[in-house]
Amino acid sequence: MMSRSLLFVVFQLSCAGCAHPQEAKGVTGSSGARAFDLTVLGTTDVHGRIRGWDYYTDSVELGRGLTRAATIVDSVRAANLGRVILLDGGDILQGNPFAYVAARVATDTVNPIIAAMNAMHYDAAAIGNHEYNYGVPYLERAVRQATFPLLSANTLRPDGSHAFRPWTIVERRGVKIAIVGATTPGVMAWDRENVRGRVTLGDIVPAVRAAVREARAAGAEIILVTVHSGLDEPASYDTVATGLPSENVARRVAAEVEGIDLVLYGHSHKEQPELRIGNTLLVQPRNWATSVSVATLSLANERGHWRVVGSRGIVIPATRHAEQPALVTVVEPAHRRAVTYTNTTVGTTPVTWRGDSARLADTPLIDFILEVERNVAGADLASTPAFTLDAQLDSGSITVAEFPGSSCGSIWSSAAVTIAAQLPRVRRSIRKFRDTTSTSSQAPITRLT
Repeated sequence: MMSRSLLFVVFQLSCAGCAHPQEAKGVTGSSGARAFDLTVLGTTDVHGRIRGWDYYTDSVELGRGLTRAATIVDSVRAANLGRVILLDGGDILQGNPFAYVAARVATDTVNPIIAAMNAMHYDAAAIGNHEYNYGVPYLERAVRQATFPLLSANTLRPDGSHAFRPWTIVERRGVKIAIVGATTPGVMAWDRENVRGRVTLGDIVPAVRAAVREARAAGAEIILVTVHSGLDEPASYDTVATGLPSENVARRVAAEVEGIDLVLYGHSHKEQPELRIGNTLLVQPRNWATSVSVATLSLANERGHWRVVGSRGIVIPATRHAEQPALVTVVEPAHRRAVTYTNTTVGTTPVTWRGDSARLADTPLIDFILEVERNVAGADLASTPAFTLDAQLDSGSITVAEFPGSSCGSIWSSAAVTIAAQLPRVRRSIRKFRDTTSTSSQAPITRLT
């Protein structure tokens, strides 16, 4: 079902693409038109939200899902034949049980997230930082399976070559349009163990500038950038201590790189229908396929060269849009696997485990989390903060879905990631301590592997 807001948007877009008084003069594209409107649709930070389904509560989710976004895409394409480009801003391969099952349980099939995007005929996507959560080989496998390029201009291999394509060129009505991609360099902090020795991520701004220059030299006249980086928010890591470039630089890309017509950005899980910096339009759809950005670029041919003479942006919410039936069919097997996995019973408890007094007293819930940490890390000690006091596991059967679906899951996940990241530093500290200590009065530390 098409919402009234989408009907109005489609009507506007279709009208805007039809009436151009100069269309009959001169031949500058395959259509012979001297002016037309290019529509660029965008998603970002989908994080595995392919179906409109909440796997933690095992229920329909009405407000998001790529299958709902696909309905919007189909409608806009139908109203603008041959004038639509579909982009994504990254963070597609991780984020919910659907993505986890694809990465860790049903690994012998085509990645269902990639299969969905192939079916939607994406033109390109930026590589996001969470694409590295399951390792570089997993990302590379997804890249091979995709029928569209996954781009990152600032990601290099140890020999200095590009690990992934920095840009691509598509054509609409005979006009060559470049799409440049980039990834926040925070990957070097958050997933350093996964990328060490395989890839390095550098400063986005100079990498995009170089890619734009290359694309122009290859004949591109219109430049689009899809970047997995926030607008200008402070970095979540210490750029001085780490030596890493800034995390969120979409504004700088628009302001400092000449000749960019549109920037689709993500990472920050915000929404921006339209922001203009100089002649560059910036848009950001809501994360989890909650909305689709629609950027309209009015193109005109002047003296044999195409350029953008006007632009505007809006976002269309996914809510109240039906799931696209063909895409539902494509991902149905993966959806069923994810539902089965999250409803799997992993244990039972005769009493409810609560975390409401975790900051005051010893609790079974925190003890359980710490025991998991100790066993996974092979450590003698484990520690975790109680981020929230409303975490609990109800009495009876405990399913996979209850861990990440509750506050307990957030505590557990954060603590596990923290201890894993700190282990190399702890080991180095212990070795240094042993090397510099001349007495044997210290308590021995054993079984730290």
